Amino acid sequence: MISRLRAHLRPLINNAIGRREWVQKQVQTIPEGSLLLDAGCGEQQYREYCDHLEYRGQDFGQFEIDEADGFAASDQKWSYGDLDYVGDIWDIEEKDATFDAILCTEVLEHVPRAADAILEFGRLLKPGGKLLLTVPSNSLRHQDPYYFVAGYSDHFLQYWLERAGFDDINIAPQGDYHRWLMCEDLRTMRSGGLFAKILVFPSFVYRYVKQSKPTQKSIATLCLGYHVRAVKN
Repeated sequence: MISRLRAHLRPLINNAIGRREWVQKQVQTIPEGSLLLDAGCGEQQYREYCDHLEYRGQDFGQFEIDEADGFAASDQKWSYGDLDYVGDIWDIEEKDATFDAILCTEVLEHVPRAADAILEFGRLLKPGGKLLLTVPSNSLRHQDPYYFVAGYSDHFLQYWLERAGFDDINIAPQGDYHRWLMCEDLRTMRSGGLFAKILVFPSFVYRYVKQSKPTQKSIATLCLGYHVRAVKN
């Protein structure tokens, strides 16, 4: 019973699970042999899904360990592996219309020039090329000192994607206000000891029930992030 409950809750409280499933599904739709750029690839966690593609990894390659002393900080050292492009994501040394697809997931909050990065994606993609992008709507500070923005709105994404020459833009919110608070209730219970667990658990249960039936209002108020598909025109 407890194991089933944990299995049910795990994807609700860890947005990375749903994001990984989404990336795997979307990458599999890209035709075999296509040239894909994983922009801001970090440790290249999605490379395993790209065996049917020509994979290229890009990152600035300077992050090593989180300097933040916060609830979302990690002390795990970063390992990039071999990178095909090293440098700023908004200024990648490659010619126009090179790639058939670009993947960029949970990167733009770590970029001081996010709008320029989106414009760069538009420059690098061939006409008809696909952009797969994920961003947080709101996030806790992490990967410090390379943390510049807590998150982005769908309006920001729509605005810059259009100006970068994309159409057929699909921006899908993930979760809602109550699911976001449910995750933070759990973080508080984990970090705050027995007294915090007793006080916060009723709120966790309330948010769990509310997030199971999200409304347009609760989604518009706050969500965990966005999964984006767009095509270069």
